[in-house]
Amino acid sequence: MPTDVAAPSIRQGFSIPLVVGGMVGLQFSSAFVQDLFGLIGPTGAALLRILLSAGLLWLIARPSVAVVREHWRLLVPYGLVLAVMQLAFYEAIARLPLGVVVTLEFTGPLLVGLFLSRKASDVVWVVLAGAGIVLLGGIHTLEDPVGVLASLIVAASLAGYILLGTAVSRVTSQLSGLAVAMAIASVVAIPSAGVIGVPAPAELVDPGVLLAALGVAVFATVLPFSLEFVAMRHIPRRVFAVLVTLEPVIAAVVGFLVLHEVLSVLQLVAMVCVVLAALGSSREILRRKSHGEYGERARDRAGAGAGPL
Repeated sequence: MPTDVAAPSIRQGFSIPLVVGGMVGLQFSSAFVQDLFGLIGPTGAALLRILLSAGLLWLIARPSVAVVREHWRLLVPYGLVLAVMQLAFYEAIARLPLGVVVTLEFTGPLLVGLFLSRKASDVVWVVLAGAGIVLLGGIHTLEDPVGVLASLIVAASLAGYILLGTAVSRVTSQLSGLAVAMAIASVVAIPSAGVIGVPAPAELVDPGVLLAALGVAVFATVLPFSLEFVAMRHIPRRVFAVLVTLEPVIAAVVGFLVLHEVLSVLQLVAMVCVVLAALGSSREILRRKSHGEYGERARDRAGAGAGPL
């Protein structure tokens, strides 16, 4: 199984800007998807995003049956996580500002990173992140508790996305693992969306709606998920951790530029708390690993999929 070593510099050089570009594309697509919400609602938009991206990824990767047979124990939960994450995310951003949702979502990667930690000093990062979450949650819980709950579901799903995505990327070739997982996500999403509530099929297959949903599928799933899937294989986890901390900031900027969402000073302070906590925990984990403070069990767990996020 691959160990936590840096990828060749050429791969890093190409991967890092592509991942950042993928995050920007994801957040811009999240802003523009609001128009689609007005036509088919957040659940309908998420369903089309999942179905179309699953089809595109299958055509691109053309996975073999052997991939499913050999790795179904990882692929099934990974697909389930992908479905829940995308359905909950669109429900959340339909109710709360984009920057707020992405900041709350960021607690997932933070908890994954802290899971590897064994030192009392990590309480500092937990308290800092908790302060940010309480500030954001306190602002919006009474206003829209469903939006806050959806954001926290996304956070939990994102933790699974990192753990399972890293594991799948290291045992499958190219994008085959991601393609199969998205196909599983589509199977999960159809009945789930039906329970939550979606428009009539005639509205979902409207040419204008399908064209808009296709753009969302490309820029919100196919491009960023593919880049992150490759990055999990080639970029050192410490680099990936730093890159992901940019996402709440990108979301806040995109929300301001596209949706004209102006965050209050308190919301900005909360966002800074969560980002600093994630950066601090990642740096602390990296420092300890370089000094050999983690046991063999922690290193084995990290190699199986838990990065420093």
